[in-house]
Amino acid sequence: MLIFTKKVLSKMKLQSILKIDYLSLFFMTVFTAFSIVNKEISVFYIIYLFWFHEFLRNSIKIGFYLFKKEKIAFPEVYLKTIKSKSFILFVYFIFIFIFFGLMLDWENTDLIMINFEVLMFKNTLFNLTTALFLARELMSYYNNELEKNYKNVFLSNGVIILHISIILGMLIWGFLPKSIYENNSSNILSAIVIAPFLILKLFFEIVGINHHLKK
Repeated sequence: MLIFTKKVLSKMKLQSILKIDYLSLFFMTVFTAFSIVNKEISVFYIIYLFWFHEFLRNSIKIGFYLFKKEKIAFPEVYLKTIKSKSFILFVYFIFIFIFFGLMLDWENTDLIMINFEVLMFKNTLFNLTTALFLARELMSYYNNELEKNYKNVFLSNGVIILHISIILGMLIWGFLPKSIYENNSSNILSAIVIAPFLILKLFFEIVGINHHLKK
């Protein structure tokens, strides 16, 4: 009876986390759409948003190690995984800032200003989205009873999203006419440029959620 009760409670916790996951994705989509309508978005905005989500996830895992270490199956392996991901995120931050934050939009002062506003947390819609991501990760932290996932950080959904987003961003820079990706006066053009990144994020996140549901 006790085991059955624990299983029920565990399933309820998982369902509550997954509901927050879906809500955060829904509002991310809504806020991104508003950013396009308000002409407050750039390639840097969307890629940095994905990076920041992974940064929050990794920070929560560091918190788990510091405050719930006794609930980690293999602390040494867990710490090694966190360190590896932290290094990857640091390298990605430098590249994303220099290439997408500066070089890609160098001739468009409006986009450069949007990029710096995002970086300095002065973009309201970006801040709201990251706040939702933070709530999502904190919910996961408080409900997780045991950390035991040590798969290769290069194969985690979040890092895969960053890999593909960076490649996609470079393809946009290399092959699309500058009049398209630098044009922040057209909502339609902005939507065309940003849509692939958003679809990519939604696809991998939903796949991850469904994977947890099948466990």
